[in-house]
Amino acid sequence: MPRYIVAVIFLITAILANGIAAAEPDREALLEAWQAHIASLPSTTALEPVSDGVFRYIDSDLPYDGELKIVGVLIRNVDAGGYASEFTHVGMVEFELSELPMERMSSQLYYYWLTDRQSLHYSKTTQSWVDPATYQETITEGLSGGSSYGAMSFMMNYGIWIFLIGLIIYVFVAARRQMGKSRSLLDETAAINAQARENIDRAKEMQDELLEIARDSRDLQAKNNALLKEAVEALKR
Repeated sequence: MPRYIVAVIFLITAILANGIAAAEPDREALLEAWQAHIASLPSTTALEPVSDGVFRYIDSDLPYDGELKIVGVLIRNVDAGGYASEFTHVGMVEFELSELPMERMSSQLYYYWLTDRQSLHYSKTTQSWVDPATYQETITEGLSGGSSYGAMSFMMNYGIWIFLIGLIIYVFVAARRQMGKSRSLLDETAAINAQARENIDRAKEMQDELLEIARDSRDLQAKNNALLKEAVEALKR
């Protein structure tokens, strides 16, 4: 098999393997991104790990100063409804504020406060989890970007497959050309061999003719010698 075909197959395999590996975000990355997001919020005064999934948390918006405990992590695929989007998954980190009174947990303020602190979105473009503000900003820019964003989204979703299809077509055409050249060389070789066989046959025929001429010359010489001998004997008498 030609080396360039082997290289192309290896490249396609590597691209597909990389795409498959990057397609499924994991729980650990989500938790790391969530922790970084919570710590980066302006209202967060402290987010200090105490044990696995437990933090000392101080927030000035709620306000709250006490224990934060992670109780669940969920990752789900996003159905874009036919819209080309770079966001493929949504991740939710459920937590409880152990020292927050129950009546405050049922308030509208608390639910509004949660909306910016529980969900993250996975971007296949950057292969990372992004916070709600970044997600909303990207979606808004996409909706207002018109056809340019649509083209970009299309390329992000289908560009790799277009590239692979084009690459496969190129390899197929190149292979056919190579096969055509090989067939042409085989035809030329066959023609040369046929010509060589004709030359050999012709040489053999010429050799047979030369042998026949040599035999005729030998017989004629023998007859001449016999006549000469008879003439000499006649003179002696």
